[in-house]
Amino acid sequence: MTGFVGEPGAATSLNSRAAEFSFWRRRSLRWQVMAAVIVINLCAALVAFVVVILNAQRATRLEMLSSVAIAERLVQETAERLAETVGGAVSLTQLPLHITSLRHVRIHIEDPDGRVIAEAPSPAVARDDADDDAEEVPDWFTALVTVEPAGTTIPVIENGQTIGRVRISGEASDEIAEVWQDMSDLALLAAVVNIAILAALFLVLGRLLQPLHALSAGLHELEEGRFEHRLPLPRVRELARIVERFNALGTALNMARQDNFRLNERLVRVQDDERRQIAADLHDELGPCLFGLRANLESIGRLLERLDADPAGRIGERVATMGGILDRVQEGNRGLLRRIRPMALGHVPLSAVIAELLANFERHAPDRRFDLSLDGVAEHYADSLEITVYRCVQEAVTNALRHGQAGRIAVSLREEAKGERLHLAVEDDGLGLQPGSTPGFGLIGIEERIGALGGSWQLVPVAPRGMRVEIGLPVRAAEPLPTTRERATAS
Repeated sequence: MTGFVGEPGAATSLNSRAAEFSFWRRRSLRWQVMAAVIVINLCAALVAFVVVILNAQRATRLEMLSSVAIAERLVQETAERLAETVGGAVSLTQLPLHITSLRHVRIHIEDPDGRVIAEAPSPAVARDDADDDAEEVPDWFTALVTVEPAGTTIPVIENGQTIGRVRISGEASDEIAEVWQDMSDLALLAAVVNIAILAALFLVLGRLLQPLHALSAGLHELEEGRFEHRLPLPRVRELARIVERFNALGTALNMARQDNFRLNERLVRVQDDERRQIAADLHDELGPCLFGLRANLESIGRLLERLDADPAGRIGERVATMGGILDRVQEGNRGLLRRIRPMALGHVPLSAVIAELLANFERHAPDRRFDLSLDGVAEHYADSLEITVYRCVQEAVTNALRHGQAGRIAVSLREEAKGERLHLAVEDDGLGLQPGSTPGFGLIGIEERIGALGGSWQLVPVAPRGMRVEIGLPVRAAEPLPTTRERATAS
C-alpha cells in the first residue's frame, strides 16, 4: 500500500513551489512590479512577433501571386506585340529586352528543350536594394517568412509551333527584406519606448515606495519604544492616510505610556507612603514604649540595690534577662525601620543617605573596600526616585557581598542628559553571575520598581572578573500626594 505522504514526487513538487514562492517574497515590491512589467512586455513582444510573421507570410504570398499574374499578362502582351511588329515572327532573344521593371518575380526564357537561353533583367536599383536587404536578413527570419513558391509557364508559339517557353516564378527575397526592415525599425522603436517606460516606472515606483520604507523604519522605532517618532505626510493620498493613522497610533501609544508611567509612579509613591506611615508608627508608637520599658527596668535595678542580696540577685537576673530581650527587640525594630524605609530619606541629601548606607556596609564588612563617586547629583529628587536609587544600591551591594564574594565594590551615581536622567552603576570584582543561577526576590523587586518608573537596567560582565549593574532612571517632577483632608474629602 502506498501513502500520499510517502510519495517523493509530491514532496519535491511542494518544496520547489515553496522555494519559488519564498524567492518571490524575498524581493522588494519595486523589483516585483518591474519584473511583472518586463514579463508582460516580453509576452507582448512575442505575440507581436508571431502576428508580424503571419502577416508577412500572407503579404508575401499575395504579393507573389499578384506579381506572377502581372508578369504573365505582360509576357503575353509583349509576345503578341513582337509578333505583329516582325511580321508574325517572335524572337526569343528579343523578349528580355521588352520585359523589364518587374519586381517579386524571376523570368527565364527557355528553348523547346528546356535550356535557359535568357533571363529578363530586374530594375537595377530595386535589385541592388533587394540584394543588400537580402544580405542583411537573417536566415532564421527568411525561413520563418518563406512561403510556397508561386509560378507559371507561358509557351511561345510561332507558326503553330512552340519555339520556347517563358517560365515565371515568384521571388520573395525582396518582400522578406522589406518586412525585416520594417520589423527591425519597429522593434528598435519599441525597445527605446520600453526602456524609457521602465526607467520612468523605476523612478516613479521609487518615489511612491519611499513612504513605505519610511513607514517600515517608523514601525521599527515604535518597536524599540520610541513612540514620539512621527512621519512626514507623503503626496500620495492613500499613503498619506496610512501615515496619518501611523502618527495617530504613535501619539496614542505615547500617551498610554505616559499614563502608565504616571500610574506606576503613583503606585510606587503610594506604596512608599504606606511604608513611611508604617515606619512612622513603629518609630512613634513602638519606640516610646520600648524606651519606657528600658527606663522602668533601670528603675527596678536601682530599687534592687536597697534589698537583701539573695532576693535582689534573683530579681536582678530576671531584670538582666528582660533587658537582653528588650535590646534584641530594639535592634529588630531599628532593622525593620531601615528595611521598610530609611528615616533619613527626604530629610537629608540623597548623596548623604547613600554614603551612610555604604558606611553601614563597611562597618559590617571591614575587610571589604567600598568606593563612592557622585557627579552632579542634586540634593533631593522625587520621593519614589530616591527610594528606588537607595533600594538599588542596597540590593546590588548585598548581592555582591553575599553571592559574589567581592573584595571591592564601587558605586557611581551621576546625572545625564542635562539633568533629565540618573545613571547608577554598581561594579564589583566578585565571582559574577553564575551559570544556572536565578534572580532572587530582591532583583525582581528592583526590576519592577525600575520598570514602574520608566527606567532600564542591565547586568554587564567585567573583565577579568566581576559584574557591573547599570541602571538608568528618568528624572521627573514629583506629584504631591493627597493630604489626609483631601483623602477624607474624596472619600
